[in-house]
Amino acid sequence: MIQPSTAASSSHQLTGIPPVPAVVRYYDDFTDSYAQVHDADQHDKWIIAYDGISATLDFTKFNAEIRPVVKSWCAHRLGSLSPRTVQYYYYGIRKLAADDVCTALMSAPQGIRSLWKQLHSQDIGCDSLQALQNLLSFCCHMHVNSWAQDWSDLVSQLPLPKVDKYASVRKGDVFLRTDEEAAIVRSIDDVCNRLETNRSSINDDLLETTGILVCGYQFGFRPKQIAMLEVRNLRIWNDGLDHRPAVHLTFTMIKQRSAKRVFQMVRRIKRDWSAIFTELASRASNRRRSGDDKLFCRTPREVVATLADHLENILGSRRTGTELRHTAAQRLVDSGASEEELAAFMGHTDLNTGLPYFTASPSQGERVNRAFGISDVYHRVAKIAHDRFVSREELVELKGDQQIAGVPHGIPISGIGGCSSGQPTCPYNPVLSCYGCSRFMPLSDIQIHTEVLEDLRGILKFFYTSSRAERGSPAFQLGETIAKVQVIITELGAESIELLP
Repeated sequence: MIQPSTAASSSHQLTGIPPVPAVVRYYDDFTDSYAQVHDADQHDKWIIAYDGISATLDFTKFNAEIRPVVKSWCAHRLGSLSPRTVQYYYYGIRKLAADDVCTALMSAPQGIRSLWKQLHSQDIGCDSLQALQNLLSFCCHMHVNSWAQDWSDLVSQLPLPKVDKYASVRKGDVFLRTDEEAAIVRSIDDVCNRLETNRSSINDDLLETTGILVCGYQFGFRPKQIAMLEVRNLRIWNDGLDHRPAVHLTFTMIKQRSAKRVFQMVRRIKRDWSAIFTELASRASNRRRSGDDKLFCRTPREVVATLADHLENILGSRRTGTELRHTAAQRLVDSGASEEELAAFMGHTDLNTGLPYFTASPSQGERVNRAFGISDVYHRVAKIAHDRFVSREELVELKGDQQIAGVPHGIPISGIGGCSSGQPTCPYNPVLSCYGCSRFMPLSDIQIHTEVLEDLRGILKFFYTSSRAERGSPAFQLGETIAKVQVIITELGAESIELLP
């Protein structure tokens, strides 16, 4: 607890506190509507609703000396900030000792720096100091006690504990591994294939869950942005370029420092996955709750849980929507995007927000090595899924349709292993999609996989030398396959095989 030096006695009353209005009005961007707290001046417990949930601001937790100013502060901030931010500040102030808050408010502005240093020495959390700083700024604006507008700059310059928001990005802990991304893509592809062959096999819950996963994986959008999608934000039309329709989604920009800079972001769904959203549109009238136009009929909190649960089912480990967002950003930077392109993709109005991804990104040479499966990153990839290894004798005994063969990019490849379900029943390209598939039974012969590795690297080298390795080209699919072939070779006991010039 800080010692009042230049502060007035805590027994003194705060002066100049603006009265709390009878009705406090605030905006909920999730429902795109205004809500109200009625008789706010009469009650010390307010219930605010936002993002599909409700929260209670209980001012009886504060003593009589600071309660009036905290109530007035929360009422004022609800009119200009999001309800979630106000709740964040409310809990930040609640964590502080009442005497500390009172001493800071009653102190002379000239002595606030020394008091602030005492608070820092107590290892108080950044959230509490942020809340106290905002409360002092409010007091300056409203001329509470000896605080006045002239002291606003001093208050804004009070130091906060250093928090590295991107520490996990720098360490790489938040990025999905290559095998995890491959599993996600395969799960989405499976749903699309089932929709084309047997629509009734996909229930509404799986359809919505997969649509949510596409938004998080392909675009890196926050759960709240996904939850805010309405049916009118979904546009589908046939442009004649493919048998699949084109699908565009319009997302709302959120978490901006200035509300004036918020705008809509249009994103195009990958054509291979458009079936998910055309089916969502066709089922929309039956799925929507009464009066609810949301595309997924879920609150932001429910989207968070849906993503985590579904990713755990796919990957066997718990991953989050935030990790999908970080991975999408890093994937874009690794493919050569500029700072402006990343900011536009992520919905950032400040270019500096995305700089940590460029720091974490390898150089262009390292990107090429990663694609060729030479990078240490791929040497640490977890075991790629496959059924089991088979010998040459076992491979020969397999039925013809269970023996894998293909001609990827004009190069015939066969004898790499077998498929436990049979190649004709598989909707994916042979060879390229087999490595990493749980039904794949690789041949227990290092030499055959080494030859495949060199053949695929030769194709990939052609793409890079001819400047055809842009994002979305076959080079990226080859890079993933090469990584998986390298893992199979490593499992069989060989070391990394470098590409010869």
